[in-house]
Amino acid sequence: MLSAALARDFAMPSLRLLVSLALASSTLALGCAPPPPAIDPNASHPLRASSEVYTLVNLHPDEDDRELSSVNYLDDDGLIPLCTPIRVTFLNTEGLDFTVLSSGRSYHYEFHKTMKESPSEHVAKFFGTSCDASVVATFDEIDQKGIREGKALEGMSKQAVLLAIGYPPEHETPSLEEDRWRYWESTFDKVDVIFENGRVSKIED
Repeated sequence: MLSAALARDFAMPSLRLLVSLALASSTLALGCAPPPPAIDPNASHPLRASSEVYTLVNLHPDEDDRELSSVNYLDDDGLIPLCTPIRVTFLNTEGLDFTVLSSGRSYHYEFHKTMKESPSEHVAKFFGTSCDASVVATFDEIDQKGIREGKALEGMSKQAVLLAIGYPPEHETPSLEEDRWRYWESTFDKVDVIFENGRVSKIED
């Protein structure tokens, strides 16, 4: 969960959506509070209703199978940049389907059984109805390079890592205040992004 100090670091207007969603999720004590309502498959969800939907972080799909997961596997072969316009074609409590408008390529995004937050909370961190790509220019050179390449690089800030490779799965990294964020490259291959003073100090495979 984001601390007040980290939230202040996220004060740039174009990142307010990411902050508000992370802060909202921090009010739940994992394992104690009941989960918020899941997506009602019969209700009108904003991503279904809007004609403008965007990726809020870089996504790393398995391009062979056209699949992604809430585990956020960092597949080397695929990259859908943040602020990419998409159309959501299906959304329920098990996953969503979307099409990248520029390429016409369609993908399935699975809500994995390890997901701790509700589908609505999870979706809102990765997809939204607005996105300002110009925010990337406000980061320093190493942050911009990582975001552009879709990689976590030594020296990057936590904010930039979130945009570059997305959120770490919360079943292994329940708080963004931690200095070790664990991601997976595949089912059996993990990668740890380690921070010191808010910057990446080491990446361990």
